[in-house]
This record gives sequence, structure tokens and C-alpha cells, in this order.
Amino acid sequence: MRPTARPRGFTLIELMVTIAVIAAVTAGVVLGSGAVMQSRVRGASSMIAGAIRIAFTRASATSRVNRLVLDLDGSKVLLEESNDTVLMRNDVMGGSEASTPEERDALEQAARILKGPQIPRPRFAAVKALGFDDPDTSGGRPLGKGVKFRKVETGHLPDGQTSGRAYLYFWPGGQTERAAIQIAPEGSTESDIGMTLVVSPLTGRVRIERGAKSMDPLRDDGTASEREERPF
Repeated sequence: MRPTARPRGFTLIELMVTIAVIAAVTAGVVLGSGAVMQSRVRGASSMIAGAIRIAFTRASATSRVNRLVLDLDGSKVLLEESNDTVLMRNDVMGGSEASTPEERDALEQAARILKGPQIPRPRFAAVKALGFDDPDTSGGRPLGKGVKFRKVETGHLPDGQTSGRAYLYFWPGGQTERAAIQIAPEGSTESDIGMTLVVSPLTGRVRIERGAKSMDPLRDDGTASEREERPF
């Protein structure tokens, strides 16, 4: 009767090779997922920059005030316009009519504090003109899977927002507000992850920087973009 062969275990070299292969595969997956997410963040940055250019040009072409709606909770971008006179104010809506229940509650609270007649707030309506393949963009353009707004600072709300809706206004004269639009992968907390779109108020040009950045400071030569109590 032939003796039964004992099962052979891993040698130290085989074990080390196996661990090295697992580490290489794991590193490839991690690096690959990081590259995919960075690509999505860059794509979202390009989409927002394109929407800003369209809103800037469209405001002058239509002689109407346009605004970009940055939905921080829904992670999407909308374009709206108004036929009314827009009087800028330093509140979340920038002086316009409320669009969400939270904004309506804020206006009601402000009305209870401020007595007397109130100036009518302009109404904005969504438009189908974000310049993309989708023929109807009135419902907004998503940032993309796994990408979120981190914070949005604008001229009429320089402290910034991290939730709700932020608004960036464009005037027929060819100007906008200074702004800083921060986007990042969902779940990220480090300030050096993600990108920031810094908007120039006089030209509407967008400068894209890595990490979380703030708005450019106000200039001292009277060219500030914060248009308080001025009709357009």
C-alpha cells in the first residue's frame, strides 16, 4: 500500500509573492477609482464654467437679467431669467422672489421684522439654454455621479452657502458677481481635494484652481460687483 501524500503548504517565497500581487491589485483599484473621481470633478468644473459663459453672454443678448442656480442639495445647475427689474440685496435670494419653501420662510420672517411696504421681488423662470445636447435643460444639469458642491460664495452673500440654493446673477451690461464655487467628491473633507471656480465680475471669466479657495477680494477702484439697491 502506497503511503498517502501530505498536502504541501505555502513556502515563504510563495506567500510573499501572493501578498505582493494582492497589494498591486489593490493599489491599482484605489488609484483607478481616484483617477475616475478626479475626472468627474474636472468634468463638472468644465460644465459649470460653460454654463457661466452662456449665462454671461445670454444676459446681454436678451437684455434680461439671468442667473445661474446652484442647487447644493441636488448637485445640479439651472439657468433662469427674469423680465422684471432686479434690485440686488444681500440675502440668499439676492433680492428675488423665493423659489423654495425654506426661502419663503426666510422672507416671511424678514417681513415680520421689517414693517411697512416692501418692494416687489422679481420673478425668475427656468430657460432651456445651457447649450448642451439635451434639448430641455430647464430641469438642470447634474454635476455627475459622486460630485457635490462644497461651498458657494457670491458677491451678494460673501459668507457663502453649504446647503440650499445659491444664485449667481448676470446683467445685460456684461457683468456678473464675483464668486467662488467649490466642488469636491462626495464624502471628502480635506480642503485640498476638489476644485474651485473663481469668477471675475467684470469679464465673467472663470479661473479653475485646485482645492477650496475663496473669492477674489473687492477692488478699491469702484468696480465692485456687489450691486446693492441698484435696479437692472
